[in-house]
Amino acid sequence: MEGYLNIEELAVMLKLSEQTIRRYVFNKTIPFHKIGKAVRFRPSEIEKWIDGGCTNNAVITDEADGDLITENSDCKNTDGENKEII
Repeated sequence: MEGYLNIEELAVMLKLSEQTIRRYVFNKTIPFHKIGKAVRFRPSEIEKWIDGGCTNNAVITDEADGDLITENSDCKNTDGENKEII
């Protein structure tokens, strides 16, 4: 299982400021996961985003049932299909 990065770790990895990462999350331009109130990032999704494979791809965790819901995404969820927020 792939680990998650927090904002600080991702900022170091990408050599960007934490404020820049937070702005990307706010604007939903970087793939991220909400776990409760925490924002986390999967390194594999970040690599795909950097390579141009994903655009406008905020990933939101549905806290009620734990399913991943992708909003306006070109990326695939772990189950291989895109889901829309209704």
